[in-house]
Amino acid sequence: MREHGTRTLRVAVFSPLRSFFDYLPTPGASSTPLTPGCRIRVPLGRSERLGVVISDTWSDDTLATGERELKPVLEVLDASPVIDASLMALALWAVQYYHCPPGEVFEALLPAELRRGESPRQTREPAWQLTPSGAAALSGSERLGPRQRELLQRAQTGVITRLSLTELPSSAARALREAQRRGWLAPVEDAPLQLAPAVNDARFMALNAAQDEAFMSIRSRLGAFGVHLLHGVTGSGKTEIYLHLARDVITKGGQVLVLVPEIGLTEQIVQRFSERFGAAVGLVHSELSERARALVWQRCREGEIRILLGTRSAVWMPLPRLQLVVVDEEHDPSFKQQEGFRYSARDVAVMRARRLDIPVVLGSATPSLESLANCERGKYAYLPLAERAGGASLPGIRVLDIRGMTLTSGISDPLRRAILERAERGEQSLLFLNRRGYAPVVLCHTCGWIAGCPRCDARLVLHLEQDRLRCHHCGFERRRDASFPDHPCGRLEAYAGVGVGTEQLEGALGELFPGLRTLRIDRDAMRHKGDLERAFTRIRQREVDLLIGTQMIAKGHDFAHVTLVGIVDGDSGLLARDFRAEERFMQTILQVAGRAGRGAQPGEVLIQSHHPEHPVFTFLRHADYRGFATRALAERAEAEMPPHTALAMLRAEAPKREPPQEFLRQLAEGLRRELPPSVFIGGPVPALMERKVGRYRANLLLSCLDRGVLAAALETALTRIRELPLARRVRWHLDVDAQETG
Repeated sequence: MREHGTRTLRVAVFSPLRSFFDYLPTPGASSTPLTPGCRIRVPLGRSERLGVVISDTWSDDTLATGERELKPVLEVLDASPVIDASLMALALWAVQYYHCPPGEVFEALLPAELRRGESPRQTREPAWQLTPSGAAALSGSERLGPRQRELLQRAQTGVITRLSLTELPSSAARALREAQRRGWLAPVEDAPLQLAPAVNDARFMALNAAQDEAFMSIRSRLGAFGVHLLHGVTGSGKTEIYLHLARDVITKGGQVLVLVPEIGLTEQIVQRFSERFGAAVGLVHSELSERARALVWQRCREGEIRILLGTRSAVWMPLPRLQLVVVDEEHDPSFKQQEGFRYSARDVAVMRARRLDIPVVLGSATPSLESLANCERGKYAYLPLAERAGGASLPGIRVLDIRGMTLTSGISDPLRRAILERAERGEQSLLFLNRRGYAPVVLCHTCGWIAGCPRCDARLVLHLEQDRLRCHHCGFERRRDASFPDHPCGRLEAYAGVGVGTEQLEGALGELFPGLRTLRIDRDAMRHKGDLERAFTRIRQREVDLLIGTQMIAKGHDFAHVTLVGIVDGDSGLLARDFRAEERFMQTILQVAGRAGRGAQPGEVLIQSHHPEHPVFTFLRHADYRGFATRALAERAEAEMPPHTALAMLRAEAPKREPPQEFLRQLAEGLRRELPPSVFIGGPVPALMERKVGRYRANLLLSCLDRGVLAAALETALTRIRELPLARRVRWHLDVDAQETG
């Protein structure tokens, strides 16, 4: 115990400021050091903020003159850390790697209640367990609905809590009440910790030879760091490998983290994990309530949740016995946070596994070029699954040259005939159009005026069902029949919709195929909780003949009776002004194509295009993603673009056009004099959509073949920004490993 010198606490204060802060202990505090990871309340300027203790150290020197102004901590909130040592180290790495304000990083590690200063919630709550009559009902003595069966199956492997109901579809609460009424579930005093969860071995499927080879390769590395890229074609059984690995881990007392890119993908994967592992499975995503999220956080921390499924933010959840990390659909750009603390959950997951010396599995049918490049460099192990599990064959892919064809709401005659053929055989078809609304452009038929958003450089989209014009970038909307001050004609009856969205396509299909049952899945049609789950149930129960959807149905879903996939607009993705456009296009088309032919009947994919000679279609016709990736990686290397270089974007915005451009111009001018020539500085240039939500945006690109040199350059840039007076007239942020370069 020290009696002389100065004791100083270094703190990550919850604020957007880009530095740590030093404080003195509270007056009269014990000389016992505070453990890093505890929350404290501190003064900051004229306000009070919460923060996390990073270190509590003594120095042999007394306070220097400038240090005498250090303020004391106001309150210590935790007797023990709420952030463990491994997550502390991971967060400190993220602060350095992403050059991000420390407070924003450490806030990401805590649920909202703890960020406000509240105490961690107790996880004890009402719970129910399976009764003998419930077990008898499950074994076949009663006729059960799908929700009742799912609920009782989960109760077989552990208790049911109210929190676990949030991880099940919305109708589970009704199923619980009915199960209690019938005596199938009985209350228990407390929900015990699931330290030795039951495993429903009967629900596991046998692995085929290719799956088993991949499984054994990863299994042999449990207990040691390694990144395993599981490149499996759609339907190859990647999830079954995850399940077998998870069983090995949790039966030995460990925890598993499984990341998925979107909430829409969680329903099916949660069901598959829950029917095997019951109450040991937890779920976290952005639509959980604050209370539910705080309870999941606490259950993870206490070890009650043994397998955590979640979207991007789940990578920061406390898992003290974590032994395996899985990132499903690892290529998906949704893993990159696009506001605030801009991190890649996939890359953070790899770093977390590396620091814990545990394996991480990256799964995808269309891996990112970054991951494939790491395989070529020997950093990742490459595990291919070239065939579908269960004997299903990959769908055939044809490109329809629709130049000169008559289209009915975007549908060509060959695609129309193919849909009718499937319907006559009792099979289902899926049409993919990644453009919601009725029409993407509204213009005046008299003068050619186009309705634009007053706050963005974007066109208003017609949504006919709501009779609204809406901007998909900022949310601005207005009535369709409202007058437009900037329209010279002002004739409302002259307005015409141009182009096709999913809403218009749905209506047109009703006229083209009056006898077919259609269903549209997009964010407009699936607005309420449970809508998506009910839609998928209808598809699987064959109550739908023709499905129309956007990106929401492109990946992860298994529809056994869909044998035809039609890509209505096979050109839109190729026209994007981004160096990743072809990669994203290939990934999207192959992912949605993978919905066809997953059952006993063979599948076919028809892609409508005005540019059938485009080189990308050569690879698509043969579903040759690896061949495409080899060519694309060579092109990226020649152009010195990621993944062969490290890249970061400095972005600035303001209500007027000039300040962001001038701010970045002054910064670039100084950096070009100071940085080594190996650092490329591009711009500044206006963003592809220069005006968004009423603010003008500009970008400055920095890239380098050496990531360490780029990191030093970014620190120099941040130092120079603090010296620029214009920095106070703009909003700016730094995006390391930017996925959107426009």
